[in-house]
Amino acid sequence: MKSIIFTLFLLISTATIIVACNKPVYKYNADFEGTWRSLVVYDTILNSNVVSEILIDGEDGWYKNTCSPCGADLCNCISAQVGKAVMNTSRTQMKIGSSNSLVLTIQEEPNIDTNGVWTMKIQGLRYYKQ
Repeated sequence: MKSIIFTLFLLISTATIIVACNKPVYKYNADFEGTWRSLVVYDTILNSNVVSEILIDGEDGWYKNTCSPCGADLCNCISAQVGKAVMNTSRTQMKIGSSNSLVLTIQEEPNIDTNGVWTMKIQGLRYYKQ
């Protein structure tokens, strides 16, 4: 009987932890929703201008890393990840994707700067809401 109670306790605890750790980003902070882009910078290794983008649309997220600006679009990205966007409980990391999820470190959550522009800092890059 004790083993059954212990097993049930473990299952319920595990389920609670999984549910608590995998809340969609927008439920923790709705200000994350939208399209965010870094400034275009010159990358000396790639010898070209590059930009990164994060898009949060409800539970879904997209991350495009080190891309070439192609007009209003991005192309030739070094890496890209699509999937559910979830946040850890300490609000320090965002994961995009499920099986091979990409973990992004959050240094600064979305906020409005002194010029009235929405910004956030993730993976050491400053992103601006589009």
